[in-house]
Amino acid sequence: MRRLLVPGEQVIVDTRRHASVLALPMLVTVLVCGGVAFAAGWLARGRLDALVPWLPAGTGPWLALVPTALGAWILVAYPLRRLIRWGALRYTLTSRRVLRRARGLRRSDRELPLAMVRDVAVHQSVFQSLARSGTITLSTGQAASLRLDDVPEVRSFRQLVLDAIDELPADGGFPATDDGAWSGTGGTPPRDPWERDVWGQSEQ
Repeated sequence: MRRLLVPGEQVIVDTRRHASVLALPMLVTVLVCGGVAFAAGWLARGRLDALVPWLPAGTGPWLALVPTALGAWILVAYPLRRLIRWGALRYTLTSRRVLRRARGLRRSDRELPLAMVRDVAVHQSVFQSLARSGTITLSTGQAASLRLDDVPEVRSFRQLVLDAIDELPADGGFPATDDGAWSGTGGTPPRDPWERDVWGQSEQ
C-alpha cells in the first residue's frame, strides 16, 4: 500500500470486511464435515448391504469415498471460496481518498477522492447492528459512487471519513514538500483528527 501513496498522503484505516461474513461458511463447514464423517462411517461398516442386498460384498469401504468426495467439493466451492474472497478484499481510507482493492485471481481497484464526496450514508441490517458493522455508500452527487460492504466499526469509519474530508485544504492539495514533509509555518504539523483510536479518544 505504501508504494501507492502520493507525497503527503497518509493511511488512516486499512481493514477487511467484518469477520461476521464468515459465520455462514463456518457453519456450512461444520455441518458438511459432520455429515461426511457420519455417512462415510455408516457406509464403511456395511450398513448399506442390508438395504441393498444385490451390491457386491466389500463395496462398503469404496462407497465411503463418495460422501468424502462430495463433501470436499462443497467445502472448496463455498466456504473456501468465501474465505479467499474475504482475505483478498481490503478497504483503505487515506487523507486524500477511499480505496476498495481486491487481490484475487482477478484484481480490481476502485477509488474515490475525498474532495468529490458529498454524502456518506450508512446502512445496517439487524445482524450488522449487533456486530457493529454495516454498509457505507460514498456519493458524489452525480453518477459516481463507492459502496463498501460489511465495514467493521462502521460508525467510527464514517466519522473518520468525515474528519478527513473536513481536513482537506480548499484546493484539495497538501501543504507538503516533495518528500511528504510538512512545509507550513510554525515548525509543527497540525494534529490530524484521525490520530486517535477507533473509539474516538485522543492518543495519550
